[in-house]
Amino acid sequence: MSKLHICSFVSLSVVCLLHMGAAPVGAQEAAPCIMCHGEASNFAGSPDSASLVVTAESFEGSVHGEAGMPCTSCHAGLSFPHPENPPVVECGACHSGIAEQYDASLHGYALNRGNTAAPTCIDCHGVHDILHSTDPLSRSSHANTALLCAECHSHEFVPEAEGALVPPQVFESFQTSVHGLNEVLGAANCTDCHGVHDMRGAHDARSRINRYNVAQTCGSCHVDLSDEYMESIHGRAFEAGYGDSPTCTDCHGEHHILAHDDPDARTSDAHMALDLCADCHDDPEIIEKYGMQGGVVGSYEDSYHGWATSLKHGHVASCVSCHTAHSVQPRSDPSSTVSEENVTATCQQCHPSADETFANSYDHVSASIDQNPVNRIIKTIYIWLIAVVIGGMLFHNAIIMFWYLRQARRRHLSEPSFVRLTRSYVMQHVVLVLSFVALVITGFALRYADAGWVRFLASLGFDEGIRATSHRVAGVILILGSVWHVAWIALYKHGQRFIRDMAPRPSDVTELAANVGFHLGVTKKPARFARFGYIEKAEYWALVWGTALMAITGIVLWFPAEAVGWAPAWIVAASQTVHFYEAWLATLAILVWHFFFVIFHPDAYPVSFTFTDGRMSEENAKHHHPRWYEAEKEAEQRGETTV
Repeated sequence: MSKLHICSFVSLSVVCLLHMGAAPVGAQEAAPCIMCHGEASNFAGSPDSASLVVTAESFEGSVHGEAGMPCTSCHAGLSFPHPENPPVVECGACHSGIAEQYDASLHGYALNRGNTAAPTCIDCHGVHDILHSTDPLSRSSHANTALLCAECHSHEFVPEAEGALVPPQVFESFQTSVHGLNEVLGAANCTDCHGVHDMRGAHDARSRINRYNVAQTCGSCHVDLSDEYMESIHGRAFEAGYGDSPTCTDCHGEHHILAHDDPDARTSDAHMALDLCADCHDDPEIIEKYGMQGGVVGSYEDSYHGWATSLKHGHVASCVSCHTAHSVQPRSDPSSTVSEENVTATCQQCHPSADETFANSYDHVSASIDQNPVNRIIKTIYIWLIAVVIGGMLFHNAIIMFWYLRQARRRHLSEPSFVRLTRSYVMQHVVLVLSFVALVITGFALRYADAGWVRFLASLGFDEGIRATSHRVAGVILILGSVWHVAWIALYKHGQRFIRDMAPRPSDVTELAANVGFHLGVTKKPARFARFGYIEKAEYWALVWGTALMAITGIVLWFPAEAVGWAPAWIVAASQTVHFYEAWLATLAILVWHFFFVIFHPDAYPVSFTFTDGRMSEENAKHHHPRWYEAEKEAEQRGETTV
């Protein structure tokens, strides 16, 4: 006997037995179907086995089973045996109103356009084990809704789906929000804000999350706050059609809403004035468009409150401390917390001894240096006073400094000296200095575009085009200067002698130990350096290494598309990282190492003039480079030179 005949016989037997018992009508009529569909082995290997297997317990516990609905209520027109591929169930046959809502929703719109990834009824509610939304075990219960939505909206599945615009981070944001953290306590979840079956895009005027409907949506839970907002100047402006007026999500955010006492919240005291309210009240276009008072954010920044807020002090008056959060009213409104009638009481919240005079002595105009006439006059006087006094001091000190420089220069020219560096090397050094300084300025200007000195250059017309061109030109000059240096070493005896003297030797280590030990007082005799000691050698070879590295990475960044044609894809990002940090290393090395020995060293101050003509006094050579001094003197007696 075949499996089909056995199922038929058993099904008929069960039908008879059920009719003899007291089972519900739905269960009685479903029993023959369950005799086959309740056995998982009948559908082994089927891709739809999860929906084809129906147990009596799951069906009887579902909303359809409890309602006494037979299988044919959904699978209309089927009889036993039925076709292998029966028609798709139309939930809208019973739930017509909900079906219409779904068809008009984002999900229904996507599905009707052929997006098979869009969720349908069974994706959210289940198949045969559908439970009422009030059941805690239901997939669509309030406690489980967020996790249900997260099945799609927590990974890359949604953005990859055709026509989907929802980023995958929304669920992550919701989880860490004040709503997500308090969801078990009944806080709002996805459907509370977006709707259940009629979810629409924010651009749709009928959407619960449409800009003009957000306040009402939030007000379904936050009734009192919504009422306050609608009566405020913001709410009234918004209701009048001024779409620039802020609504709930503009201040609190959308999915990642944090409690106002959370330090990271936009609505916290630390971020309120300078990050949130400033979005509108410091926007020149909005100020001009609506005739708002300008300079209010700047005046707050210039006050003690603003300074303390910039330091992220959590107990300083912010905008809401005076104006309130949701019931903001203009000062002309008698109900406003900053009106003449109420401002004293407002100030007394933090300053208990404040009286009417104190309260009225402060406002955004009087606190602003630029808007208050008295403050403006005082500011002008002090600017000129600082310019004259400090400028005079600088001029006075510059006169003295230049006198010492002239004296040092005269001594340098008059003292017996040796040629330490040839004229060619001096010129190479000039090219290096100019190109390096230009590279530092134009390079860091890109990375630190918000710095004050960069903004100053920008005000002079130093835009990105000029910066980029200048940086590349300086880089090419540096490379050409390096080629010149290599050719000088290869072709000229002075260059060959230079590189021999600059070559690292084991004696450099002992000289380092001797030099440090002497200055620490450990040894009695200082190091005896030749023409170049470990100090010059360390700087020179670091320069060689850094120049090569910066040139290679700079060319990669200049021609990134060409670079990835012959190198791995990561070469561009790696070159950017190396270029940036090598720039910092080189700049700091120049400031800390080179500048000390040529400017700030007591024996060199105010500056060593060797870089101007390549000469070093015999006295200086004898003191700092005794081995070279001795060799130079011996060569002098022979009518030769060591350079």
